[in-house]
Amino acid sequence: MKYLDVYLKKLKLTIAPTADIDFLTQLHNAHFYSIPFENFGMKENAVKKLSYDEIASNIMVNHRGGICFEFALLLEALFKHAGIVFRKRLARVLIPHTTPATHQFFIVTLNNQQWIFDIGFGAKGPRAPILLSEDYTHHHAFLSTRVNRHPVYGWVVSVKEMSKPDAVWEAIYAFHDTDALEPDIQMAHFYTLHHPESLLNTNKVASLPTPQGRISLRNNVFTEVKGVTSLSEEITNKEKLAELLFSRFGLSIPSEQLS
Repeated sequence: MKYLDVYLKKLKLTIAPTADIDFLTQLHNAHFYSIPFENFGMKENAVKKLSYDEIASNIMVNHRGGICFEFALLLEALFKHAGIVFRKRLARVLIPHTTPATHQFFIVTLNNQQWIFDIGFGAKGPRAPILLSEDYTHHHAFLSTRVNRHPVYGWVVSVKEMSKPDAVWEAIYAFHDTDALEPDIQMAHFYTLHHPESLLNTNKVASLPTPQGRISLRNNVFTEVKGVTSLSEEITNKEKLAELLFSRFGLSIPSEQLS
C-alpha cells in the first residue's frame, strides 16, 4: 500500500501490523488520539468518490482529519494487509436524537472473539476496542464504554464520563450484527452528506479526545473539557479559528472553509 508506512509513522506505531489484540489496541489508541474527527472537507471528498488515495493523502500529507466513512477506507486497507478478519457495520446514532443507520465501524474477529473497532464517532466514542459481549465494560479514567443487548435496537454502545460526580450511562449508538453492504454504506453516506437532519450536513465540526477530556469545535464555538471542568469560547474571526484548528487539532484548514 502506497501510504501504509506513512500512516504507521504518523501514528508513531513501531509494532508491526498483526492480527492480535495488542496491535488492534495500539492502532485504536494511536489513531483516536492523533487524527481528529472533522467534516470541513466532507462534501469535497465525496465528490472525489472517497478513494483510498485521496483520503490517505488528505490525512497523511495535507494535515486533515475525517469522518467515519473516510477513516474506514484507511482501516479496511490496513486490516487486509495485516490479515485481520473484519466485517463492516452501520449503527443508528442515538444522540442528540435517533438517526437511521448512518455510522460506519468494524467488527474484528480475533481468536473467536468479536471486537467493536470504532475510531470514527468523534471524541465521545469508545476509547479502545470493545468486546462484543453482554455487559462488557471498558474502564477509562475519563470516558468508560459499555455494550448491552436491546430487544429492539440490537447491540447498544453507551459511554459514561467518569470524572463527573453525577455521571450516568449515555447510549450513543445501536446496531444489529449484520453485514453492511456497499449500497448500504453509500446510502448512509448520502444521508450524512445531504439530509437536513444530519448533524454533519448542518454543522461544521472537529473533535479530538485527550487523556483527561476532549476538545471540540462546532461551527465557531470551541469547547475544552478537562475532567469536571468545561470551558467554551466563541471565535468569530475566521483567521483566528484557522489558527486554533492548527495549533490545537493539528488541522490545516483554509479560513474560507470556515464560513
